[in-house]
Order: sequence, then C-alpha cells, then structure tokens
Amino acid sequence: MKKTLLLLSLIFSSIISSAQIDSTTIYYKSLENKDLKTICDLANIQVEKIHCNDTLLRGKVFNFIIKEFKKGNVSYEKNLNITAKKEQIPMVVNGKKMIYIVDYTDKTGFGNSTDSLTITFAGLLNKKKFKLNIRYPGMGTGVELKGGDNYLLKQVNSCSNGKIRIPVNTAYPILVYTPPFDIDAKNQSYCMLGEENVLDWYKKFKVKHYYVIYLEIK
Repeated sequence: MKKTLLLLSLIFSSIISSAQIDSTTIYYKSLENKDLKTICDLANIQVEKIHCNDTLLRGKVFNFIIKEFKKGNVSYEKNLNITAKKEQIPMVVNGKKMIYIVDYTDKTGFGNSTDSLTITFAGLLNKKKFKLNIRYPGMGTGVELKGGDNYLLKQVNSCSNGKIRIPVNTAYPILVYTPPFDIDAKNQSYCMLGEENVLDWYKKFKVKHYYVIYLEIK
C-alpha cells in the first residue's frame, strides 16, 4: 500500500512540475487605507496596484517594459530586465566559510515561499517629469517619464472590471500614462481610450504622446 501511494505521489508531482501555464489573471487594486488615499490625493501622487495569487507561476518573475509613443510610433523603450536569478554570497559563520544563496524570484515573482504578489506603481509629477516608482515586495525601481498636469496613470482597459487576463512569456499592456482624448472643444475623456487598442490611439483619437507599461511574466 505504501509503495502504491509513493508511486502515485511521484506521478502526481511529475505531472504538476511538467504542466505549462499559458496565462493568468491579474487583479487591479486601489489604496485601501482612506487616510493614505487622502494624502496621495492632496500631494497629487498617482497610485495603481496589481495583484496575482497564481502559485502555478512558481519560478517566474514579473518584468516590465515601458514604451513611449509619439504620433502612433514607439519613440523610446525601457526594459527593466527583471530576471529569475540566484546570487551566491560568501559568508563566515562561527569561523566557517559558507555560501548564502539569495533567490531573487521570491522578491520579484513567485519563488518557493511566494503565495501571492502585489506590485505598486506610484508616481509624482514635478516640472513636466513624472517620477514613477515600481515597488515589488522585496525591491523597488524607478523610471522618469515626460508628462503634464492632465496625464493620468490608469488601467489600460476601461472595461476590465478590475481584472485582466495576461499571457505568460509575452509582453502585454496593463497600464498607461496618458493625457485624455479631446472629444470636442469643451469635453475630454480617458475612458474612451481604454475601449480601443493602445496601438490605435493616435490613429483614432489623435493622442500624440503617451506611455504604455507592459507586463512580461517570464
């Protein structure tokens, strides 16, 4: 009986380890603390958060690629190059030389001890420069974007209902930093942009400049 259970356990483990996940669901989150939200609003700090709880993504990290669009064409691209890597750090403990291994997958994706992952995007506009901080659970990084008073950091899809399906191993747009679409001389809209493909914003709405943040789960 024990041999049978052991065999079944090995077979099941083999199936799980060999399974390939081709997509996952990412959830958009807002600030839950009302006082913190009020402070951010008063300081003109824009915040967006994404969350994932798919443990089938073990061993994968969340990388981001930021593309700047001018008149419908990519004029600049920034790849954060987040990778699943391990670093060996030599240490001396009680007089003995040891190697301490740091697995960065736990800090930027789904490592062996990761059950869920939340990443925060927070930005502040100062003199036409939008300083965007991307904060992982174990590390943070920053980029600087060109913007204006009417630029907004927002979900790429206005009809997402708070979540979006993301393919794995493919860069996929999740957030934008953009001015609104001019409906007429008096009215503007951000929501209408989110109903169309980001690549078509200049062609359909004449939005001359904006940024798209792509998520690459790899």
